[in-house]
Amino acid sequence: MPCTFESLPFKFKVVDAETHQPLADVHALAEWQTEGVGGRANGPLMARDTVSGSDGLISFDAWGPIEGPWTGLVIGSDPVVTLFKSGYKALILNNGYLPPGRERERVRRFVRKDSTHALEPFRGMPEEWLRELQRVYAGRAFSRSDDQSLKFRVPYSNRLKLISNERDKTPADERRVGRFFWHVDRELKFLEEGHR
Repeated sequence: MPCTFESLPFKFKVVDAETHQPLADVHALAEWQTEGVGGRANGPLMARDTVSGSDGLISFDAWGPIEGPWTGLVIGSDPVVTLFKSGYKALILNNGYLPPGRERERVRRFVRKDSTHALEPFRGMPEEWLRELQRVYAGRAFSRSDDQSLKFRVPYSNRLKLISNERDKTPADERRVGRFFWHVDRELKFLEEGHR
C-alpha cells in the first residue's frame, strides 16, 4: 500500500566562507530519496533545483501531496541538498532528524531551513577539482532508474550542464572515452533525448 508524502517550503542562505558575503548563482539540487526494501536507499521520490540570487538566498517551494512507496523516505535524505558553484568546494547538506521522525511520516521538514551555509573557495589541483565534481555531478539519490532520471530531467540536466562546463579545469585524460566527462556527456544526451 503506497504512502502519501509532501514537503514544506524552506529557504536558507549561502555565503562565501572567507568574506561572509552572499553568494549568487549557487546551484542547489534537492532530492527526497526513497527507502528501498531491506533499508537500502533507492532513487528520488522528488527532485527540485534552484539557484541563489544576489542575496545568497536559496528557496524551495512546497510540493505534494503525492504517493510514494510503502517503505517510505530515507531519514536524512528527505531531502539531501547538494550545492555547487564554480570555483567553490561542493557542499552536501543532509537533512537532520526531528524525533519522532519515521520513514513513512507524511510531511517532510528540512531542519536546516532559515540557516546560513558557507562555501569554501577552491584552491587546489585539477585532480582535486575533479573529485569535487564527482561528489555532486549527478545528485545523491541512487540507485536511480532511467525512468526516475527522466521524470526529473530538468534539475538533473541543469546540474550536469554546470559540471560539463568545468571540463577545462580538470585533467585532460578525463575527457577521453570511458572517463568522467564521457559519462557526463552521455547522461546529458540521455536526458535530452529521452532514451539510451
